[in-house]
Formats: sequence, structure tokens, C-alpha cells
Amino acid sequence: MQYLLDTRHWILGEPTSITSLLVAHLRITAISVLIGLAVAFPLALVAVRHTRTYLPLITVAGILYTLPSLAFMALLIPFTGLTATTVVIPLVLYAQVVLIRNIVAAIQAIDPWVVEVGYAMGMTTRQVQWRVVLPLALPVIVAGVRVATVTTIGIATIAPLFGVPSLGYLIFQGFNTSYADQVMAGVILVSALAILTDLALLGVQRLLSRGRRVSPATA
Repeated sequence: MQYLLDTRHWILGEPTSITSLLVAHLRITAISVLIGLAVAFPLALVAVRHTRTYLPLITVAGILYTLPSLAFMALLIPFTGLTATTVVIPLVLYAQVVLIRNIVAAIQAIDPWVVEVGYAMGMTTRQVQWRVVLPLALPVIVAGVRVATVTTIGIATIAPLFGVPSLGYLIFQGFNTSYADQVMAGVILVSALAILTDLALLGVQRLLSRGRRVSPATA
């Protein structure tokens, strides 16, 4: 495609170049997923320890996930303005339903006797969590991160509508100028980014699945 082959569009110093938009898209995706994971992890631990809280938590997360992204972000504008915060907050909340579900499932799938053996070896609760539970749960947790990351990449495409650069700029600018080549370039790049990121995280997941099958005796 001619638009992708034009070297002028890959100049890093240009704020609207493909390279700059790609970096911006990756940045907002990484920030949103990392914050989402930081929020989801303690909530999932609460749900595991207090099973009655799981249904309300996952229900609220599911309801938030159904909110239209454009409307959600538009509602935040009076409070956060046209800033990255307006985009990041919905992206963090959208990721909760997948992350919480996978973290809870990962922890509950661990055989109780493995945890008991850890305690029998004299480990503290923190040591059991970090040296036994977390390593065994990581593959399933990463599977949730994969889904959340790909979803975030897709939704982040609308970020330019709220003053935040991303690859979506190519799509919207192409529509505004009736430049179909630019629209197609944006679609291809967003799709390629999602696919490559998913494959990279899949590789991490498989690596963890092979390397983290440990017992408390080897932890």
C-alpha cells in the first residue's frame, strides 16, 4: 500500500507519523492494562477469600464492559477534559471483567494440597502466595492479560476523538479527507498490532506453562 510505503509517514519526530502514532498507541495500551491489572489483582484476591463478593464484583465489571466506549468517554470530558485520563479510565474499567475472572479462576484451579505442603514446609502466607500460588497461576493470568490487551488496542483506536494520539488518527483523518488509502493503512496497522501483541503474550503464556510447573519443594 502506497501510504505505508511512503517513508515520510514513518518519521519519528512528526507527531502524526505512523511511528509516533504507533508508539502513542502502545503507550496508552500498556498504561491502561498495567493499571487495570493493578486494580483487578487485589479485587480478585478479595473475591477468592470472600466468595460472596465474587458475583457482585463480576456483575459490576460486566455492566461497565457493556457501556459504549464513545459515550463513556464523552461523559468524562466535563471532569477530565480532552486528556489521556478520559481515555485511560474507561480502558481500565473495561479490562476488569476479563482480568478479575481469569485471576480468580487461576487461583481456584490450584490444588489445595500444594498450598498445604507449602505451609507444612514452614512458609509464611506471603511466601506461599509469591512462591507457590502466583507462579502456578501466572499462565492463566497471562491468558486474561492477552484478551484485555487486544481489547484495549481495539478500543484505543477512538482515542484521537478525545485529543489523545493513536493509530486511530489515520482512520479518522482518512475519513475526513476521503483518503481510502489512509483509512486502510490505519485498519491494517491496528489489526497487525493486535495480532502481534497477542502472539507475543501467547509465547509468554506457553513459556510460563512449561517453566512454572513447580512444587513447593522446588519453589
